[in-house]
Amino acid sequence: MSSSGSRNGNVTTIGPKPTKACVNCRRQKMKCEVDPDRTSSCKRCRLSQIPCIFKPRANAAAIPQEIIPSIIRPLQEDQGLDASEPKLDPRTVLTRLDAIEALLGIVSSSQPVLDDDVSLQPPDTESPDPFGGVWAAAAHLKLTTRPPQTSRIWSRAVIKQLWLSFHKTMPGLHFLSKKKTSSTPTPLLLAAILYVSALHSPSPEFAALAPGFFVATCCAISELAVPIQAAPRADQHDTNSENPKLNAEQKAFQNVLGLILAGLISEAFIETTGLWISMGYRLTLDHCPVHIDERSHEWRGLFSGLQIIDLEHASLHMSCPILPKEAPLPSLRQLQSAAKDPFYSLTQMMHIGLSHFVGRGLPTIWSFISSDQVDSTIRPPSAFTEADGKVIREWARQLDDWLLLWNKPNDAELDGLMVFRQYSLHRLFVLSIYHPARGFDLFANNVASIERHELLISARATLKLQNEDKGIWSNWDLVMITWAALLVLQGIEGGVGEPD
Repeated sequence: MSSSGSRNGNVTTIGPKPTKACVNCRRQKMKCEVDPDRTSSCKRCRLSQIPCIFKPRANAAAIPQEIIPSIIRPLQEDQGLDASEPKLDPRTVLTRLDAIEALLGIVSSSQPVLDDDVSLQPPDTESPDPFGGVWAAAAHLKLTTRPPQTSRIWSRAVIKQLWLSFHKTMPGLHFLSKKKTSSTPTPLLLAAILYVSALHSPSPEFAALAPGFFVATCCAISELAVPIQAAPRADQHDTNSENPKLNAEQKAFQNVLGLILAGLISEAFIETTGLWISMGYRLTLDHCPVHIDERSHEWRGLFSGLQIIDLEHASLHMSCPILPKEAPLPSLRQLQSAAKDPFYSLTQMMHIGLSHFVGRGLPTIWSFISSDQVDSTIRPPSAFTEADGKVIREWARQLDDWLLLWNKPNDAELDGLMVFRQYSLHRLFVLSIYHPARGFDLFANNVASIERHELLISARATLKLQNEDKGIWSNWDLVMITWAALLVLQGIEGGVGEPD
């Protein structure tokens, strides 16, 4: 944009080339005149008492350097600023920018993003901010997340909405006695919560932020494996230092919980999930209280959660589990029995069953769902043996017995829908172990009709969970439901589908 002045007697016509009139005069198609002694607005705008704005057209040239001081100088004089000593205050810069945009006719946003950023200190108030710990953890995440993500994910309004949505709508973790909430989360726990909440948000606007929170989660996890001396914090102004201090045991507990949340939505498709599980196991062994009390009981729940993720991730890759069948510490073994914990016996079945099939190069369910995982160079697996069939049948029978034992509709402490979900998903997995090795063909010559019938019944029951069970959100659950859908579709193509 440039400014031109042409004198015609006592009249000065100004405006950006090729625009020589203000917005108001151009709208009325009238000549724009400015008195020589009054350069702030034209006569018509002054008489009408409306703002006089010169807005450049699309083909306007750039502002000459000699014009810029005339725009900035009044702002400096009004605010008592010395041009030789600029004050680098964000709000002062924003004020100047707003004035310049007003002169150019640019309408600025009514909600500046900077005012909402977690890196800014909250205003001083008499009462403490209940989200102070959340803002501190978020500010730390912003400093340490690499590469830097869009500023939108660090908006306090976004973080608050996702945080509240997670605690309100996401189902609780069955291996914990109650929903765990903390007003001072570690950066890792906060990142995992925001990632889960954004990923499962019904709002497309929030769901689009999930990749940014995933990067933040990965960076927070990486901090657990990098010595502090080798990775000093960004600077002394890291707002995480102002967060109320957590002791080492509390911090480790929250970090393990964050690893579990991140693992639940990363099973199979994130290759490093197994490493995350290993880190969680190490933290559990190092920080679990020695004495058997209520706190160690909560750690026992975390160990159970790690076991479940470990087995689910291993089952989709047909790899060896990382965690042992039995907890190695007395404080972690408390109440660990099939008589009191339905998921203890379920993990025991998974451990025993998987040990028979891992390490044999069997094609996996995940390899057929994720096309980029298929490797045509893998040798054909060994033949399906009678021993394999016996293990599968016994495993399926044990699952039937497990359902009969724990399906207690009148038990208020037991979620019947969750029990049926675990039964359906695990039974479908067991019956499908050799299906990928048979080329994913329900109608192959080596598939008996009774096997096909039983597999399709299990697939249909699993597929119906999607409409009836709102507690499905982990990646293993979603993979198995997708697998069930593929089986049902293949059955329909082969003429053995059902009307529903």
